[in-house]
Amino acid sequence: MVTFTLISNDGTKLVFWYYPEDKKEFEPGIIEVDLSTHDIRITKIAEEDAEDDIPPEELNELAESINRMKRERGEADFVEMETEPMHTVYYGDHAVSEILKHLREGNIPEKGMQAWY
Repeated sequence: MVTFTLISNDGTKLVFWYYPEDKKEFEPGIIEVDLSTHDIRITKIAEEDAEDDIPPEELNELAESINRMKRERGEADFVEMETEPMHTVYYGDHAVSEILKHLREGNIPEKGMQAWY
């Protein structure tokens, strides 16, 4: 579970703090949203978060399984193979996903959370 809070909104940029497991006793991560370009990025990883680069070989194992099932049914490949690693931030990516959901609905969330387990 991850929680987040809107810290500032100057009309051009939103700044959120996010907390893995809602542990506010640790340094929060920071997520910034550029309202003109709709660019959203994690600018600081939370103290209790972890980041990783998933190698393309690992990503392609799942993609190939999906494509194999599609081919068995006579359908075209669904997923393209990756050539670059994918950078992930465990809790931060979940916070970004939830913030994006609200923004797509036309809302700027003051606070929120996402649980996935």
